[in-house]
Amino acid sequence: MKTMIRSSLFTVLLSSVLLPAPMRGQETERSLTLEQALELAREGNPGLEAVRQKVEETRRRSSVAFTNYLPRIETQASYLVNNNTQGILLPSGSLGYFSELGGKFPRTDRTIPQGGTDIFFALTTVAQPLTQFFKIREGRGVLRADEDVAGAELRQAEQSLALGVLQAYAGLLIATRAAEVARERATAAEQRISYLTAAVQSGTALEVAQREARVRWLQARQEVLEREDEVDDLNYALTDAVGLPAGVRVEATPPPAVDGAHEALEYYIEAALRANPEVVGAQALIAKATHGVGAARAEYIPDVGLLGMHLYQNSFPFLPKNTLGLGIMGSWTILDFGQRRRTVQERRAQLRQAEGNVSVIEGRVRGAVGTAYRRLERSEEVLELAREALSLRTEASRLRIVEVTTGLAVAAQEGEANADRMEAEVDLLKAELGHRIALAELALASGVLGR
Repeated sequence: MKTMIRSSLFTVLLSSVLLPAPMRGQETERSLTLEQALELAREGNPGLEAVRQKVEETRRRSSVAFTNYLPRIETQASYLVNNNTQGILLPSGSLGYFSELGGKFPRTDRTIPQGGTDIFFALTTVAQPLTQFFKIREGRGVLRADEDVAGAELRQAEQSLALGVLQAYAGLLIATRAAEVARERATAAEQRISYLTAAVQSGTALEVAQREARVRWLQARQEVLEREDEVDDLNYALTDAVGLPAGVRVEATPPPAVDGAHEALEYYIEAALRANPEVVGAQALIAKATHGVGAARAEYIPDVGLLGMHLYQNSFPFLPKNTLGLGIMGSWTILDFGQRRRTVQERRAQLRQAEGNVSVIEGRVRGAVGTAYRRLERSEEVLELAREALSLRTEASRLRIVEVTTGLAVAAQEGEANADRMEAEVDLLKAELGHRIALAELALASGVLGR
């Protein structure tokens, strides 16, 4: 169980950084149920919030791509001031030779003024794509696939966080109870030292027995310190995962028992192939690659669109101030030396790669579901053994109390029996929580955790 608790810390944090340990004087107590911890983690975990923002980013990007279907309205304006008056230059004799006027006309170079010293142009265009719709559609398909991938990543992060919080909560609860058992054993060891000290002084026991009892007490105290350190570590991990501030000590309470009934293995495998985030994400990559092939093939289509234009100018009197125009614009790449063909081949290779990746992921998911299912069955057996062991330990503790009452045993033996019973209770709690975690791991592998 200790290995499971340690390995769960990475899952719980989800890229969050463990907060430094606060001073004991600054700590505050807070009772927290498992459901409350899960709800706080869903709302306040910073790693999960970052994944949510990534989903929002891809959704907005898809909305932006939709605007490519709509007309594009642009305007350009130019204003120029110079030191010469705008006009038309008529060179000498450019209009002909007239004898009645005495020769060439005009006799000298003449400039006919046209407007002032400034020039202003304003060009407004409206462009509506037509054949580009094919490329835009495939591009939006790629973005929607990215959105599905991000959604699958969010779902996986939510489920991993839920399992991590469950493991950390269970670890904290078990470590707390184990620390109580260790303190009970240390108390019993102190009672045995007192008993043996008196026995040595009265000559009914050897000094070596007293020393051995001292060693056991030291070992019990060391166990207490180790358990308390483990409680601190798991407390900081849990508070960080659920978004609580530093200095809060969580008081975990045993969650209610869960219904251990479960379906057959085939049910969970079918659910995993349908809902597991890894499978969903891999299938979304197939859709993305398919649209990528379509986008590459759409490059062969000429770009054709409608164009509307409005031109305003105030500088040349012989030209109209306002000019309207409507037409069709188009372009087509005649020769690209195989670039489009190679792009299509590249995208098809990506599609085949995505299809092969789905097969690999589905095989891995089947194996993960099978492993989780077998672990669940073993946890049920462990749970039954823990219940039987607790029953035996409880009876042994009762008999030891009777012996102490009748003078057949010392008080230290009663404390040791009580510690054994408490340890059996911890083992049962560990088995119950292990069974709950096994159910959660099976649900995680099947992609239905939290649904």
